[in-house]
Formats: sequence, structure tokens, C-alpha cells
Amino acid sequence: MKHTLRQKYKQLRADLTQQQVEDKSIKIAEQLIEHFTLTHKNISIFLPIKKFNEVNTWHLIKKVQANFYLPVVTQHHLKHIKYENQSQLKCSSWGIEEPTYGEEISAHKFDVVIVPLLAYDVKGNRVGYGAGFYDGFLKDCHPNCKFIGVSFFNPESNVFETYPTDIPLHYCVTPSKVITFN
Repeated sequence: MKHTLRQKYKQLRADLTQQQVEDKSIKIAEQLIEHFTLTHKNISIFLPIKKFNEVNTWHLIKKVQANFYLPVVTQHHLKHIKYENQSQLKCSSWGIEEPTYGEEISAHKFDVVIVPLLAYDVKGNRVGYGAGFYDGFLKDCHPNCKFIGVSFFNPESNVFETYPTDIPLHYCVTPSKVITFN
């Protein structure tokens, strides 16, 4: 089922125009700012892979005074480096802009994680690209850390098959609403 959902949502995102991606991304940033206390927090945030029409998180980074940390993919896990400026970024082999230097932070020091996803269900289960990097990272975060997914789309009503290593979201933000999960 997860494979089918990955294909479905990759296609749904591919069908969006660049203008739709930008408009929806701005609305998601506005929802995040309106509904969550982000100022001066330690926030893990991904940078969008443009060719996959991911949510453009730059809109949030540019509007909020917070300590933003960007994930760097290593062989087996994600490490996080503080975002200082665009000159520290380099495109990885995955097509992701990553910092090449900066202060590293441990997972348990995050207040908020903005979580990338392809699909999610009504219980907060998430489908990503399938490598498991985020589940490995989220399990090490502080119990009070908020996991906030961002999506252009509404949740799937059918609950995904889950595994013991899957970490659910606390919230998901779309262009029109914030969904809270138990």
C-alpha cells in the first residue's frame, strides 16, 4: 500500500504548477506561523527538492526568527547543522541542499520538527520516500518535541500498515488547515 501511495502522491505533486506550489507553500507557512509558537525555538526543517515539487519551506525560514537546523543525510542517519546563510549550502547527491559547515545539534534539543512527507493518514501515520531516515531521527527527539508534517493534500482515510519503527506526526499543516492527531 505504501508503494502505491508514494506513486500516487509523487504524481499529484508533479501535476502542480510551480505557481501552485509557491501559493500553497506560502499558505502552509502562514498556517504554521498562526498556529504554533516558533519564535526562538530550535526547529529542524528540510529544504525542498524543487524537482519533486516539495513544500517550499524557505517561506517559513525567511519569516520566523528561530534557530533553524537542516538535516544532512549520512550513511545511516540524519545529523542537523544550524542554518546560517545560503553560502554554506551545497547540493548533495540526493539533490538536497545541505550545509557543508556549522554548529551541529543533537535530536533531543529540538522543540519542533517540520517533517517532509508524501502522504499521511487520519491517524498521523506518514509515508515518506522509504529510506527511514526520519523515523530513525524522530525516535531520538525529546518527548515534548512537536512533529509537524506539511502537505499540499488532505489525509488518506485508510490507516496505513505501520511498523514498530514508524513514528507518527502530532500535526499536519495543509494550505487550509491544521490537523491534530492523538
